[in-house]
Amino acid sequence: MISINSRNNLLHVDIFVTIRDRIVFGQYPPGKNLSEKNLCREFNVSRTPLREAIQKLVDLKLVTVIPRFGTHVTPIDIQEIRSAFEVKIKLEGLAGELAAVRIGADQLEELDGLIKKAARGDQKDENRRHNRLIEIDSRFHAIIHQAARNPILQEFLDNLHYRCARLWNSSLNDVVPNEEIIDQLQSVYNALRRKDPESARKHMERHVQYFIDEIKQRLL
Repeated sequence: MISINSRNNLLHVDIFVTIRDRIVFGQYPPGKNLSEKNLCREFNVSRTPLREAIQKLVDLKLVTVIPRFGTHVTPIDIQEIRSAFEVKIKLEGLAGELAAVRIGADQLEELDGLIKKAARGDQKDENRRHNRLIEIDSRFHAIIHQAARNPILQEFLDNLHYRCARLWNSSLNDVVPNEEIIDQLQSVYNALRRKDPESARKHMERHVQYFIDEIKQRLL
């Protein structure tokens, strides 16, 4: 039998993921007010699991809570995101380096499956294809973070990833060709499969640098 605390923990994770994805994919735009009453009604929960989920979103700097004024989706700060990318590039390189010697066969298999899924895409709906690529890229990075087997590194990278993914989705969707991203992921996968730490680090950093360069050209 599941205890009330365990049920609340499961609920707050589900709520957190749902709201996080709505923010990343633009369903909840910057500045949007998130009504606690409405969200409790939608998810059919008490305030406790909702507030736990909101706190995790605050930690990711995706929402801001102002006493007596409520919870709002945090505006995108371009300078902050650029700084996040500059940290992310080195940490992603380290994750690739560690994963190259620690990754398991099942994780390699899943990475290969993600690349094939990205290549199939959705030819009829560009928005759906773009959102799908963000989801695939997010999962691809998450597997490598796990494969690095360094929980402190994984925590930092998970925090940075969704803040950066929100900027990609909101600002770069019309300038980022799917084929180029897929080629970058393939290069990372090949290095991991060869168990080549130096190459894995280089290709992970190259993948992140691509987005830094696009941000500079597009927004700065």
